[in-house]
Amino acid sequence: MAKKKAKSAAADANKRVPRKEPYDSDRMSNVVERLREQAGRISQLARTLDDADIDEVVIDGHAMLLRGLNQIDNFADNAARAVREARTMKFG
Repeated sequence: MAKKKAKSAAADANKRVPRKEPYDSDRMSNVVERLREQAGRISQLARTLDDADIDEVVIDGHAMLLRGLNQIDNFADNAARAVREARTMKFG
């Protein structure tokens, strides 16, 4: 059986999401709204556990959630830095 050709790194690079993207206040507001909706869903689950007097549940994806929370923290830090730099450039 013949070997498959290796994909070129350039072809893979074209498919990737850019590392940096521009954000305006509307786009950031959309992110905040999505986070609020997700927080509301998780908060409702916590209330349901309390109301049903359920001690605990085992949930798949725990590690993924923690990585996501860390990514949100990193994004917020990077966004704060970008805003600070933009203000410095604008107002000197």
